[in-house]
Amino acid sequence: MVSISAQHNKQNDILDGLVAYFAGTVAHLPEVKLDKLIYIAQLYHYSNFGELLTRTRFFSLSYGPHAPILRCAISRQLETNAIYLTESRTSSDPVYSNPCLIIRLCGGDETKLPRLCLHTLRGVIEDWGDKPYEQILDYTVRTVPYLSTAYRDPIDWTLIRPCGDLKSALSFSQRLRIHDFVHGREGTVRQHHDRRQGGTVTINEMAEIYLALSGAHPDKIPSREHLGFNIQAALCALDKLNMGMQGPSEQCSSSVTKAALMAAYIFNSMSFRSYSARVALKTAILYLIKSGHCIFRDALEEHWPDGYSYESLKEWFGKAGGR
Repeated sequence: MVSISAQHNKQNDILDGLVAYFAGTVAHLPEVKLDKLIYIAQLYHYSNFGELLTRTRFFSLSYGPHAPILRCAISRQLETNAIYLTESRTSSDPVYSNPCLIIRLCGGDETKLPRLCLHTLRGVIEDWGDKPYEQILDYTVRTVPYLSTAYRDPIDWTLIRPCGDLKSALSFSQRLRIHDFVHGREGTVRQHHDRRQGGTVTINEMAEIYLALSGAHPDKIPSREHLGFNIQAALCALDKLNMGMQGPSEQCSSSVTKAALMAAYIFNSMSFRSYSARVALKTAILYLIKSGHCIFRDALEEHWPDGYSYESLKEWFGKAGGR
């Protein structure tokens, strides 16, 4: 039986190894960038292999996911001379730049980390190692684990089903199209959707629909009051929509049937709190538009469904538009 102390030391070793790895592979590495890169590594590893890279806890805060314990790891590495800090400027012009501390590696051997861990880290470096902090931040604040966690709460990975799509995030142009769609400009979805992909809706699109409805801006970090939704219920609803699971009395063979079942499930689960009804309807409408349906522009605003049962929603979606 492994003691609690031994487990704690092992986790410290892994976190220290992550600090050393990024210090040795990223040219410009302030602490804030290291923080986000370790989060991305955690996200990649969990998405690909279904297990956590480190037990380090990340919290959903105003400026993205953050691991407070990281500062302790940096201090340990400084005390053992594994890393050192050097001053750098954010611009080549000293008049218009502010100095910041950059983490550098003194020495060490990356092979001390497990092989599967190194595989993940090399993928992170390939995707983000040379990217500016602003771009990395923009990515992390649109990832599902961060968005689905309430402000100041720790990200609970056990609530999120590991899958390859989990590490995806919408680009600014994709977010802008979702916001246009939510605010009544459905044509932007049709113009950019490849019909060969079929009618699919992602958890990222559903989350962005929620953010747009709650008043968030596509180019801003979501406000603290907008963070947090029931990720398990939302993913289950998408399973029913995209995988064609059976409805109450028939096979989900038509897009209208799938949309009605998904909308009913989202509403009943209250995944998005007071916005659940609109998120459910807008997500289902997005799916129908992607499936080739022409939804009446005023369908949602002028005549809401009489109820949110599967039967009521199926009838409403059938009347709201056609091919």
